[in-house]
Amino acid sequence: MIDSCDIAVIGAGPAGMAAARTAAGSGCKVVLLDDQPMPGGQIWRNVEAVAARGGLAPFGTDYAKGVAAVADFRAAAVDYRPEARVFGVEAREDGQGGDVLYLADGAAKRLACRRLIVAVGAQERPTPFAGWTLPGVMTLGAGQIALKAADAVPATPLVLAGQGPLLLLFAAQLTAVGATPDLILRLDDPACRGRAVGHGLKAAAFGPDYLAKGARWQKALADAVANVTALSAEGDGRLERVRWRQADGSEGAADAAALLVHDGVIPNAQLTRSMRLAHDYDAAAAAWRPAANPASGLTSGADWVHVAGDCAGIQGWAAADAMGAQAGAAAARALGGRAGVPLSTRFALARARAVRPLLNALYPPARAFRQPADDVLLCRCEEVSAGEVRKAASLGAQGPNQLKAFTRAGMGPCQGRMCALTVAATLAEAQGRTATDVGLMRVRMPISPVSVQEMAALDDPDVHLPST
Repeated sequence: MIDSCDIAVIGAGPAGMAAARTAAGSGCKVVLLDDQPMPGGQIWRNVEAVAARGGLAPFGTDYAKGVAAVADFRAAAVDYRPEARVFGVEAREDGQGGDVLYLADGAAKRLACRRLIVAVGAQERPTPFAGWTLPGVMTLGAGQIALKAADAVPATPLVLAGQGPLLLLFAAQLTAVGATPDLILRLDDPACRGRAVGHGLKAAAFGPDYLAKGARWQKALADAVANVTALSAEGDGRLERVRWRQADGSEGAADAAALLVHDGVIPNAQLTRSMRLAHDYDAAAAAWRPAANPASGLTSGADWVHVAGDCAGIQGWAAADAMGAQAGAAAARALGGRAGVPLSTRFALARARAVRPLLNALYPPARAFRQPADDVLLCRCEEVSAGEVRKAASLGAQGPNQLKAFTRAGMGPCQGRMCALTVAATLAEAQGRTATDVGLMRVRMPISPVSVQEMAALDDPDVHLPST
C-alpha cells in the first residue's frame, strides 16, 4: 500500500506548524515530517519540555509563545511524524505532485503527496577564520540548542563573537541563567548604523515593539569590544586563545575554553536546490533563496511545491508563522479545499517584513569572514583552503561546479552546506565577477548521508536521481 497524503509539510517550526494546521483545517489529509523529536523548530526548540520544568523565563516572551503554538498544532488533525529526516524529493512524471523520501526508524521511506510545503527554516552563515575547526569553537546557534535542549552552558572562559539579533538574544539568555559571557566581540560595522536610520523610522512606525526588544538586548553588550574586523582561534589540539583586530588597527587576545561565533542566518536551501527549483540571489543577505510567490509561497518551476518561513527568505518567526498559514491555505485551495487567512495574519506579516530592511542594513555579512586569508580552510570536509580556491580561479575554474574537479571543495558529506557560499564568494572575488555570474554548487539527492541498508528498505528502491 502506498503511503500518501494530500499535502506533505517538511519542518515543524512556526511556518511548518502553521501551514499544516491551516491545510488540515480545510479537510485535507496532511502529513508533517520533521527531523527533530518535538515540534517547535529552532526558535521554539524543546519548548514543551522547558515549560514542563518551569524554565521558560530566561528565554524571553517570544520563546514562551511557542507553548500555545505547539499546543494548537498538536490539537490539529495532522499526521505528525517526528525524527523523520528528509533526504530528497522526486517529482512525478505525470506532473501530479511527487514523493518525499525520508529516514525514520532506521529505514528509508516514501511519502506520495499532491502538494508539498517546504518549511525547513534557516541555517547559520558559514564563518571561516583561522582556527575555526578547533574543538571548542562552534556556532552560537549550536550553543543555544544545547541550552534549550539540555540546560547546558559553554565552558569558561567563554567568548562570543558575532553580530545580529541572535547574538544579542543569546548573550541576554546566558546572562539570565547566570552564565554571563566573559567577553563579547562585536563584528558589526558602526558605520552601518547611520545608513540604517531611514529603515529605522519605518520599523518604528510598524513595529515599535521590535525596536524596544532590541534595546533591551543591547544591555548585554554594554562592555563588548566593538568594531572587530579580524578574528582567529589558537590552541594545541583544542581552543586556548582568541585573538582579534579592530578597525583602528589595535589588537587584543584573551584566554578561552569556548568560542561561539555568529554572522547571521541564511535560508536553508539545500533541499530546494537539490530539486532544481529556481533561486534568486538576495544581495542584502548575500545568500540565495527559492524564487516564489510572496503571497502563496508557490515556487517557480514546480507548480505543486510551496516554500514558507525562513527557507524562503529570512524574516523572523512572526513572518514565518504568517507565511506558513498563507502557504497552507494556498495548497489546500489548489486541491479544492476551503481555506483562508485572517486579516490579522496578513497584518502580522506586513509588520514583520517592515522591520527586516533595518536589520539587513544594520548587520550585513561581516568583513571578517567574507575574504578569508589563503591559509584558512573553506571546505572543512575536504580540507580545501581559500588559497587553493584562488589558485583554481587563476587556472580558469569558471564556477563552483568546475571547482570541484580542481579542488574537491563541496564534495564532502555536507555537500557544501558549510562552504558553498564562501567558496563562490572567494571565486567571484578572485575573478572580478558577481555572485549571480558565479552561482552555487549543484546539490544532488540524497542531501544527507543514507546507507545502502537504509535505502534497501524502500518498497520501490528505484530512486530517480535528478539530472545534472
